[in-house]
Amino acid sequence: MKQIIFILLITLNILTFTKEIPQRAISASQFTTEILLSIGAQKQMIGTAFLDDQILPSLKKSYDEIPIISKRAPSKEYFYSLNPDFLTGWKSITTPKYLGPLSELEENGIEVYIPNSQNTNKIEDIYVDILEYGKIFGLEANAQKVVDKMKKDLKDVANDKIKNPPMVFAYDSGVSTPMVVGNSGIGNTIITMAGGNNIFKNLKGGFPLGSWEDIIANNPKYIIVIDYGDQSYESKIKFLKEDSPIKDLDAVKNNRFIKVGLSDMSSGVRVANTIKYLHSYFIQK
Repeated sequence: MKQIIFILLITLNILTFTKEIPQRAISASQFTTEILLSIGAQKQMIGTAFLDDQILPSLKKSYDEIPIISKRAPSKEYFYSLNPDFLTGWKSITTPKYLGPLSELEENGIEVYIPNSQNTNKIEDIYVDILEYGKIFGLEANAQKVVDKMKKDLKDVANDKIKNPPMVFAYDSGVSTPMVVGNSGIGNTIITMAGGNNIFKNLKGGFPLGSWEDIIANNPKYIIVIDYGDQSYESKIKFLKEDSPIKDLDAVKNNRFIKVGLSDMSSGVRVANTIKYLHSYFIQK
């Protein structure tokens, strides 16, 4: 009899702490939205926010079925009026400025998962996050397929090695001082795995401030221009060619610009394709 009671208590304990699969999820970043859509969680989502650029074409149909609740961060009042049961996105969304701290959200019955990969420079951390989303949403097999495809694509690139990695400057924004891709985020890893040599690979930070002098001194073969926000890709190119301190560099004069979106340089499902895309440029003689 005691054994039966003990088993019942253990079973009750497991049931008590088993989290329910989200059915009213909100994603507040494009890269997390694309992860969720890639694993087939669209029917369990009630809203998206923080779209940086065009959604992946392969995910557009699923994306269009989900309401866009805000271009940036939704108000706390509107967020709670939607009765969500799950939140994911940029880490900043769980601050007093936006939807409140993690503890407050959880006290209100909302499960929160902020992907660790947005704070690291390791591809492996992206895999871990994708698989974790699979567990949370009961879509483990789908998540594993996404990770397996990414690994295969990256293996193909790794087998096509570049003997002399070209110097690369990744330009985010900035006039007096350029905002660049540093070594703390996934951007530098993307450039390196694609076979490039990031000028600012030793500069701490995901998107730190660099210097025009260092760019001139290193004379990059390619310039990656990150397209997002209010400043268009075309306006950035115009500045680099006409008014910037590097307008006389060969890469600028010969239009060796590579356009990528902010989502392409974020810790999501695009990483493998971005690496393949950049590699196709870097391998050229």
